[in-house]
Amino acid sequence: MGLLDWVIVAGYVCVALGIGAVFARKAGKSKEDYFLAGRSLGWLVAGTSIVATTFSADTPVFVAGMTRDTGIHYNWFWWSALIGQIATVFFFARLWRRSGVLTDIEFIVARYQPSPANAPLRIFKVFFDGIYYNCVVMASVTLAMAKILKVVLDLSDEAMFTIPLFGDVTSTGLLLCVLGLAAVVYSAMSGLYGVVYTDLVQFALAMAGSITLAVIVYVDISKGDGLHANLASSSGFEEGLLNFLPDLSTFDMATFTFIVFITVSWWGAAPGKGYTVQRLLSTRSERDSFFAFLWYNVCHYLIRPWPWIIVGICSLYYFPDLADSETAFPAMINRFLPVGLKGIIVASLLAAFMSTLDTHLNWGVSYLINDLYEPYIRPGLKPHHYVRVSRISMLLLTILTLFATTKLTSILDAYKYLGVISGGIGTVMIARWYWWRVNAWSEITALALSLVVGNGLTIFLKNTEEVDYFSVRLVITIGVTLVGWVAVTYLTSRKPTPQTETFYRKMRIGGPGWALLRKTTGVEPRTRDLGRMTAGWLLCSTLMIALLMGAGKFLLHEWTAGLICLAVAVASGIGLKVAMKNVSFAE
Repeated sequence: MGLLDWVIVAGYVCVALGIGAVFARKAGKSKEDYFLAGRSLGWLVAGTSIVATTFSADTPVFVAGMTRDTGIHYNWFWWSALIGQIATVFFFARLWRRSGVLTDIEFIVARYQPSPANAPLRIFKVFFDGIYYNCVVMASVTLAMAKILKVVLDLSDEAMFTIPLFGDVTSTGLLLCVLGLAAVVYSAMSGLYGVVYTDLVQFALAMAGSITLAVIVYVDISKGDGLHANLASSSGFEEGLLNFLPDLSTFDMATFTFIVFITVSWWGAAPGKGYTVQRLLSTRSERDSFFAFLWYNVCHYLIRPWPWIIVGICSLYYFPDLADSETAFPAMINRFLPVGLKGIIVASLLAAFMSTLDTHLNWGVSYLINDLYEPYIRPGLKPHHYVRVSRISMLLLTILTLFATTKLTSILDAYKYLGVISGGIGTVMIARWYWWRVNAWSEITALALSLVVGNGLTIFLKNTEEVDYFSVRLVITIGVTLVGWVAVTYLTSRKPTPQTETFYRKMRIGGPGWALLRKTTGVEPRTRDLGRMTAGWLLCSTLMIALLMGAGKFLLHEWTAGLICLAVAVASGIGLKVAMKNVSFAE
């Protein structure tokens, strides 16, 4: 990188710190200001903030590497979540905003009757979701940034010094510490206000960098004999890598994995969790929460994927013999971008890294303070005290993340592991909104079974060189967990409790799962649009998948298939407009 590149990177860091300073005083007023931006966000800001968080340094790295290794069809590993996240738009976004909780863990207090199970469940989720799960995700993000910096800056692996527990510290590790500290400073100062408004800058910069690289690569590889001929000439390329679906004519592990992706793996994404719920809770209204998550899905699945996929596939032509596929994206940056443009894309990836880090820090600390420290350790103190402790806690969470990074080797493997151990939880997270019987023991059972079965299968059903058992482990975990928590629910929930009735009176959710409460309370649902919401979910999912596939078909010059996808998208869009004509909001 040249001087101009470093100026661009430094300029971005200064902008982020400046935004943090602007909102520092406003964020310090209360927990609601610090963690939810005073519930003041419009749909565009909230939705863009979610997509900026999911666009981290690890996403282009692992998507490009995964596509290069296993082909375009394996992107259903994350594309399948679209079905669940469109369900979030239609079935859960409005309900989260209506609930008025500060974190999704606090939902336990609002939903379940006080019992000996509530406090252990709430505390366990603080440590599992807010610290363990959160630190693994942040560690994968940090590992991706390390791979990018090492390749782009040609940094040495030689240790500069050693720290107990953390091990050797290289120049890459030291630079990451500096960048991480900058993210901690502005997110600690400004709370969610600073996080979301830096996210707007970060997303624009990150998309500009990815699209610029993809366009340059696409134009270059299309020269001479053309895209397909140049790819075919690479020793590492196989024609099947361009398929959007695995070979469905033979039922093998690839086919089974695809079926699992589109039928059950998305269940965990449907009810929403973590920072996505935090953004829904921070919106001004139910309408804003609905459109914020819809906008996120448009950006996440229609705008972002193809630049990464194109770079990953094309890297086979330029770098057929890479030892680590997850270095393909930074290797392509080095090959194609001149001084100035390289600074922009490095700054964009740095923006993506800091965007995810600041969100996960703010969200993780919201659990520690709202669901552990205040209710069980130091209750009843002034708001300024909890904000001050929140800022200190961010630094401690960052240190834990750096430690987790030293133990992580593969980004994709980390996500697969998290997918398995949390795979069984999604069904109970959905049911607790739409079935009055679900209680704290239901959720505890689901958590315990998902963790035990998922970890057990990870140990005893290990991958081989020929077979990846990820989908098998996921299906078994979901199946065992579902049977277990439903059985416990029937054993522990015989009649509605006072808290169940209070929850229904506030939320007034429709559907057959609340029929008994409608009868006993005489309170009707706020809206009777469950049928329209179901139609909207199915039509919107079809529309999004058709546009996603169509864009790829056109990029790969498969014109007929692209036009068919476009026709399906148009038909689905017309149906969606009709289905959503009379959608109502509580406001």
